[in-house]
Amino acid sequence: MSTSTVKPQNKMKSIVIFGAGIAGLSAAHELAQLGYSVTVYEATDQAGGFFRSARLGNDNMPTEYSWHGMGPWYHNAFDVMQKIPFSEKGSIYDLALSRPVDFGIFPDTAQAQFYAGFKSIPKMFRMNTWEFITWSYVMLKAWTSNNRSRSKYDKLNAAQTWKPFLKDTAYKTWRSCFGPWIGSDWSKVSLHTTGDFFRKQLTTKPPHEHKADHEGPAWTQEAGIGWLLFKGPSSEYLFNPWVQHLKGLGVTFHWEMPLTKLEFDGTTITSAFCSDDKIQGDSYILAINPFITAEILSKTPALEKQEELKLFKPLIQGGPHIQVSFRLAFSEEIKFPRKRTAVVVSDSEFNLTLFAVEQVWDKEVDLGQNIRSLWTGTSCISSAPGRIYHKPVNNCTKEEFIEEVTAQILSCGALNELIKEANDGKELREFPIIKIEVWHEWKFSPAGITSLQPKWVNSTNTQAFLPAQKTPVSNLFLAGAHTKTQAQVWSIEGAVESGRRAAKAIDDRVGVINQYQPAWIKFLSGIDDILFTIKAPQLIDSMFLIILVLVVAITVVFFR
Repeated sequence: MSTSTVKPQNKMKSIVIFGAGIAGLSAAHELAQLGYSVTVYEATDQAGGFFRSARLGNDNMPTEYSWHGMGPWYHNAFDVMQKIPFSEKGSIYDLALSRPVDFGIFPDTAQAQFYAGFKSIPKMFRMNTWEFITWSYVMLKAWTSNNRSRSKYDKLNAAQTWKPFLKDTAYKTWRSCFGPWIGSDWSKVSLHTTGDFFRKQLTTKPPHEHKADHEGPAWTQEAGIGWLLFKGPSSEYLFNPWVQHLKGLGVTFHWEMPLTKLEFDGTTITSAFCSDDKIQGDSYILAINPFITAEILSKTPALEKQEELKLFKPLIQGGPHIQVSFRLAFSEEIKFPRKRTAVVVSDSEFNLTLFAVEQVWDKEVDLGQNIRSLWTGTSCISSAPGRIYHKPVNNCTKEEFIEEVTAQILSCGALNELIKEANDGKELREFPIIKIEVWHEWKFSPAGITSLQPKWVNSTNTQAFLPAQKTPVSNLFLAGAHTKTQAQVWSIEGAVESGRRAAKAIDDRVGVINQYQPAWIKFLSGIDDILFTIKAPQLIDSMFLIILVLVVAITVVFFR
């Protein structure tokens, strides 16, 4: 849409956005298309936030904050990607997205198991029939709760809720997918978040259609289908083209300009400061992480006390999420017997997930000097002690962390068996590792591991405090996956949706795609809302009790 044919709908013609992550860029994209004058200030030297990549070493090896997948319910994210040119041949959606990855559960002493429909779940998570029934019972309760889920299940730890119903093997295997899939620490993520995540993953609509490529004919990503990755480093395949497109729409960027203060006159924001530089606009969007936002707000007590804004203190009470990414570079190519295999190292103390990027990256993407296979990995829990030094991630030195993750990967028997199968019997240990790299922003010290950009994720003690995008301050808006969205989880989709909702609060012409919910879930959760209001048991529990009473009554009558 040309900026010359569209005019702003209200008097807030100049928009200042702080943060060039996904949320900030999404807001900038929508508002620039509608003719607003948009300026973006970013604390670092490039766009992308937690999603960006870099090439920092002399060997030119790509590195990233973490590797990221995109599920079939990423409707707003895919919609935006369709509007960003990747090259003269097409959009990012058409040219930069991979086909689905195939997630597998990889234990130390059993075979790898892959999702192949709902019936494959028991085998995948090593559940017996009764465990699967009780697992499904808890999941169905989460799916058919609305108000109960938002005000009760959001405070229940998901892993602990399922633990009484599962034996140790099934319990540990099930919780191992929380970090790699939901992106959270299994010791902190709620039943509300977990249930909602898997409901979207398994029931979402509409499907996303993709064109034919060199791998085959046209294909569809729909409910239950695996996640997509970019065909190259995220900064090179998303953020660089996106920034160039936004510049073409008239967006101005200022790099290495962190927000330091907001000036508030009791009604509106009159100006903002990046160090000594005074910045003014008609409207301001804070698209920065909640830890930094809380620090900025604390400098202006009158602003910090406003509705929505006063939620930031409790929102960050759990502290940052320690999710450390790393790369293993091999001097020889390592093949996999299945295409695009993503690995959950299910017996790993650090809840590791791995992916060999050359499985989806374009052949012309440089893996780095003398590198033939490049595995990107992430540790998703920081509180469990490792097997060598018996320290959690948060207390490891960088060298100890590298040694721990290497040991946990090499001891994964399921992974080793697949490597042997695809590489003529050659074991993983026989492939030379030429480099192990940790994302450079993580700082290891005796006081604990920290990052220059602390990461927030949903947890049992933060879910209740998500702020809305629109604040009581008429010209101040919020964006970020830590705000209220229908995605309901810290994710790429949550970030894009939040940016769009912040833009929509300024101009109602901005479109936001809602998450799909099946009619039967809406109906049942509506009934449970009534039960919750009268303090009755959850709908599924109530149905079970009614059936139990009827069975007992019929039995008594029959045998009388």
